[in-house]
Amino acid sequence: MLTFRQIEVFRAVMAAGSLAGAARELRIAQPTVTRMILRMEDQLGARLFNRVRGRLTPTQEAARFLAEIDRAFEQMRSAVERAAQAALPERSVFRCGASPSIGRGLVPAALARLVARMPAVSLQLDILTVSQVLPYLLDGSADAAVTLFPIMHHEVVSTAVGSGRPVLLTPAAMEVPSGEADLASLADQAWVVFQPRSVHGDMAAGILSDHGLRPARTHLVRFAETAVALVEAGIGVCIVDEFTARAADMARLRCLPVPTSRRYEAYLHRPLAARGEVTEQFEQCLKDELQAGSMP
Repeated sequence: MLTFRQIEVFRAVMAAGSLAGAARELRIAQPTVTRMILRMEDQLGARLFNRVRGRLTPTQEAARFLAEIDRAFEQMRSAVERAAQAALPERSVFRCGASPSIGRGLVPAALARLVARMPAVSLQLDILTVSQVLPYLLDGSADAAVTLFPIMHHEVVSTAVGSGRPVLLTPAAMEVPSGEADLASLADQAWVVFQPRSVHGDMAAGILSDHGLRPARTHLVRFAETAVALVEAGIGVCIVDEFTARAADMARLRCLPVPTSRRYEAYLHRPLAARGEVTEQFEQCLKDELQAGSMP
């Protein structure tokens, strides 16, 4: 197994471009550098440098090895930073990701509660697509993420923190009765729908199917915020989660509860090894916000 000192010497040689330069940088004798590089090559079973007329040229193996080392050093740096933050949580940076639909209203409101409890905590909020969430949690820099879908991975802890109702959004100018939405009366309206096999797509499709409703005309979007924007523009109606609706411009649309027992589930995810005081406080803030803002 390679030692940290060997890796340090290798990185110095790669940076300096010569054994002599690495020796000066590390303040050790050049023969020591040479011996350590030769020993590394023996251990790895691969040549790391070509020596031609006194010049040292890294091999492809050396370049790949350096990339892996740099990645490991970055992970170690992040781990040390997280450890320091865990020791002094009141001075930490809390890095949180969120899916777009809840990154505009629910998560910022929960983060506001967190900052009120821990005023010295700094925030980093990242809006993530579905495919970005898992890599974000695994790359060593994130503390948590909030989505409307669970994550099944052995290095991620995924916790259900609350639920929200589906709501119907209609343009403000559209005449619809107050109270729960009568979906059947909207069959002739243009509907803003979502891509299949998505949280919002499956929810809307399920509700429409429950009511035996097949819209005559649809507009397809990917994100709930886009659907809200189209409704605000008067283009059609849509079903979204109540968290998304909170951030909508209520002067430009109407929000009605949908007659259904279906619910959106909100999940808090964290890396398996990243359970600190700030994350614990945020989980409680998220639950409090979900309870305070939920529709009856």
